[in-house]
Amino acid sequence: MSVWSDLYREQTDFDFPRLWPRTAVVSVVLVLVSLVSLVGVPVYCSATGNCERPPLNLSIDFEGGSTWEVPSDSFDEPAAEAVLAPYGPEAGEKFQRVTTGDGREVLRISGRVADVEVAAEIASKLGEAAGVPTGSVTVSTVGPSWGSDITRQARTSLIVFLVLVALYIAWRLETRMAIAALVAVVHDVVLTAGVYSVFQIPVTPATVIAFLTILGFSLYDTIVVYDRVQENAARFSKSGRYTYTAIMRRSLNQVFMRSLNTTLVTVIPIAVMYVVGSQVFGQQTLGDFSLALLIGLISGTYSSIFVAAPLTVWLKEREPRWRDLRSRLAARGDDPADTAWHGLGQAATAPGRPVATAAAARSGTASSAAVTSVTEGDGAAAREPGGTSRTGADPVIPPRPRKRRR
Repeated sequence: MSVWSDLYREQTDFDFPRLWPRTAVVSVVLVLVSLVSLVGVPVYCSATGNCERPPLNLSIDFEGGSTWEVPSDSFDEPAAEAVLAPYGPEAGEKFQRVTTGDGREVLRISGRVADVEVAAEIASKLGEAAGVPTGSVTVSTVGPSWGSDITRQARTSLIVFLVLVALYIAWRLETRMAIAALVAVVHDVVLTAGVYSVFQIPVTPATVIAFLTILGFSLYDTIVVYDRVQENAARFSKSGRYTYTAIMRRSLNQVFMRSLNTTLVTVIPIAVMYVVGSQVFGQQTLGDFSLALLIGLISGTYSSIFVAAPLTVWLKEREPRWRDLRSRLAARGDDPADTAWHGLGQAATAPGRPVATAAAARSGTASSAAVTSVTEGDGAAAREPGGTSRTGADPVIPPRPRKRRR
């Protein structure tokens, strides 16, 4: 309970920089697997002439085809395959038993039949085989040109979105932050597309819309971190005590609970929407949209802390201002790699070493009454630059003494 209480009060000091090398390896491996599945499969297919699966399982909305819905609880998949057999194996690629909102059982069949007349003929034969009126069999046909238009518009929207966001972050914050934020966004898109490619999850127009939604959420979380970093950098950089890595660590600890709460509040209703809408009522569009959102939201929260933040630190620590600070810390005997925040009970000395209080230092004595044992994380007062000490998260300026009345 104390950890959660400290999280809400921004009193934690998790060592995020120590985790960054490990998470970088995880991100690189996941991105490589995604790229191999997205790019390596087409290269392998063109080189060998034998392709067992496409890089992405595009729905009929992109490839062109038809969908039939037969309202019958007794008409099963083998009976439907017998009707579709004369039209080739691509006529019936996917079968799904769903329940509509009014409680009816429907067999949904999807196939790559782009001809409207042929699709209507199949609907008539499916109705006869199922013993239902022909007009009750719903059929929808989509041409391949519609899917290509969606792809082109989505690609254009993605490029415009990235350019505008990069310009805004560079203007509002910093250019290095804009670069790191864009890398995190690309990381999220590649990972999400990689999940769809590896597991061959159907990609529908709802999936494309969810992709664009993912980009906004990922950037929102990243900009929240950046805003706190800028505030802390302006506040503590002049003390000459904290490197940019330490400031980033402090900022992540301050916004960690907010990011966690935002993600949970967003993920829980989307997960419920996926289970109820897709699995219970069989609403395919709702399921496609919510599944892509679930994958992207988790990836976006991860990239804000473990992709955008370390990349920003890597770029900022190479600025002359922060390089000089690290050199000054090393020259006076401090460890530049120490990113602990000393205002949170993190003693400047080794854990367990007794530290003399201010009263003992002024009197020159080191009696047991004037010595306080300060250990890491015990909440004792920490010495801040300028001679002030406190137990809070940030250094404070002592109040001005009041003038005596004459």
